[in-house]
Amino acid sequence: MPVQWYPGHMAKARRMMEERVRQVDVVIELVDARLPLSSRNPVLQELSAKKPRLVVMTREDLADPLITRSWLDAFASDNMMAVSVNTTNGNGFSQVRDGLRKLAAAKIQRALEKGLQRAVVRAMVVGIPNVGKSSFINQFAKRSVAKTGNKPGVTRTEQWVRMGDIELLDTPGVLWPKIDTAEQGLRLAISGAVKDQIYDMEEGLAFFLCFAGQHYPDLLQKRYGLSHVPAVRWTDLPTVWPQIADVVEEIGRKRGLLGRGGVVDEERVAKMVIKEVQDGVLGPMTFEWPASHLSETSSDPGNNLS
Repeated sequence: MPVQWYPGHMAKARRMMEERVRQVDVVIELVDARLPLSSRNPVLQELSAKKPRLVVMTREDLADPLITRSWLDAFASDNMMAVSVNTTNGNGFSQVRDGLRKLAAAKIQRALEKGLQRAVVRAMVVGIPNVGKSSFINQFAKRSVAKTGNKPGVTRTEQWVRMGDIELLDTPGVLWPKIDTAEQGLRLAISGAVKDQIYDMEEGLAFFLCFAGQHYPDLLQKRYGLSHVPAVRWTDLPTVWPQIADVVEEIGRKRGLLGRGGVVDEERVAKMVIKEVQDGVLGPMTFEWPASHLSETSSDPGNNLS
């Protein structure tokens, strides 16, 4: 998927993080619970390689809870501390606080030895665009201190936020210059990590319909009242496109998304479905699974944790 998505503000944010990472005790790496690998930025992992890191899976309310549990186990087996959170109701945030204090235990102990009652743990919050950094910080602080929005690129500058013995640095979302595979790029696109103006939404819709048809056909059928949901692979799209086109046609007609001459407007169908996917309207879904929970179907829905 040829997408140019490394604008100047991202390069600036990376330089800022290179400077600030030396000032923090822990790095909090936010990832989307629906695509925990595709939403991990290798650039951010490189920047924070010398710091203790806590992986926080956001949007657990939108993800398949069974697969989320498998991802937490997979991270733990790879010696990474990870928790999942709901930034709306605060679920999981006590585990985040406990994790930060555990990772900064050496600093806290040194403070106690010096006679200080409390050491401030400083953490930098990093992640790709629209992964929920500002919502995470607002829920952590239990007040509105960071600007939020359901689109990428809301946070453009750094911001320190103090909550008791923990101080967080909010940072702009940063993507990396080159995505390894088309599948990874499309997962990021349908999750809302990139603006819809810079990728082919109809291709994104085809990718999603193939994935959901294989792994969540009941949710797809229930939401759109489909007469048939084909279980086909996106990699076979040139061959199976007529089956996907039939699904697009049925959704468009049932939702009244028609253009001139009563022809289904595929672009409008794509915008509607992808928006509903991003809002979680269809129900909880996860777009990639760890090796410990791979489907027995012929399609691998994700990449193994390595």
